[in-house]
Amino acid sequence: MREAAQLTQSELASLTLKSVETISNFERGKTAPSLNTLDSLATHLGVGMTEFFDATPIQIDPNSGERAIRNKALLLSDKDRELLISIADLMIARAKDNQKQR
Repeated sequence: MREAAQLTQSELASLTLKSVETISNFERGKTAPSLNTLDSLATHLGVGMTEFFDATPIQIDPNSGERAIRNKALLLSDKDRELLISIADLMIARAKDNQKQR
């Protein structure tokens, strides 16, 4: 689930206020998260809490790319987040220019 959300263990740990070791232990089945932690994990992974208990294959959210960008932006400082927005604005302008040239 974490990899489908395009997050490293370190990034997920930061987002959920847990240690990398704790995230690793959850993934290896060495420890079980509390319900509050499951809720936080589900939020950042873009899945429902039932996905942790369901044996059927996980459906990848079509908005997972957007969620990955949001999650990674949450890990940035305010200054870096502003820079990321400026870069996104430049990329959007470039895409519009490319569409006009076609």
